[in-house]
Amino acid sequence: MSTGWPEVPAGPVEASPRGFVPKDGQVEILAGVLAGIELGVWDRRILEWMAGLDASTVLTVASWIARSRVAGTSR
Repeated sequence: MSTGWPEVPAGPVEASPRGFVPKDGQVEILAGVLAGIELGVWDRRILEWMAGLDASTVLTVASWIARSRVAGTSR
């Protein structure tokens, strides 16, 4: 399964994802995995805040969201 972003783990995360993703890239990744979900002002504020965290945290959370969406469509 592909998440659509090479930095985002496509399966269970066994170790901290490595690498650097600039904040703008992290915003793009989070917004991408949330595509199709209506976001309010607070949602967008939290997305921006999360994008400022370290890349390993953002990539892990993005991986959870992407994998849960795939799992949800197969149920």
